[in-house]
Amino acid sequence: MSKKKTLLIAAALLMLSVVAVKPAMAYLTDTHSTNGGAAVYLEDRRIEIIPKERIEENTKVISVENTGDLPVFVRVKVIAGRTHLLELDTEKSDSGWSYNEDDGYYYYSDILEVEKTSKDLYVKIAPGNSAEEKFNVIVVAEAARPLSDGSAGDWEGKIAQETNTYDPAQNEGGN
Repeated sequence: MSKKKTLLIAAALLMLSVVAVKPAMAYLTDTHSTNGGAAVYLEDRRIEIIPKERIEENTKVISVENTGDLPVFVRVKVIAGRTHLLELDTEKSDSGWSYNEDDGYYYYSDILEVEKTSKDLYVKIAPGNSAEEKFNVIVVAEAARPLSDGSAGDWEGKIAQETNTYDPAQNEGGN
């Protein structure tokens, strides 16, 4: 092959790679943000929680507010990229939160009464491969009605099928 043909093919490949890199980089670096939730209505009562988040020195601080009409149990899942390790900060999180390795959720041990906010959950974020790397830490909060025995019951069950609910008035007076 002549030198002219080789140079022409190399120039064409270079041009093609320049044109293809920008869309590929846009695809690989595209991000989207979202937040929000939905209230669950049971008859004329509503289950609704609001997670609150802030960052303190590589630690995600999370609390959950019960804005619904029913007392609930809450659990939180914290998600980050594979390059970042998340772990419960046991020095700061002596507040009723515990981690379940089987399902990856942090559970709040107390029933969260109406218009109350949980104690803070502290989740440490270990640095990734690069100090300059940008990433998101996603928090997903869920609620479940307490059963008549005061337990959370089945987190995976359908809430609309559960009719045996916890009434805090039942426990007043030592019953």
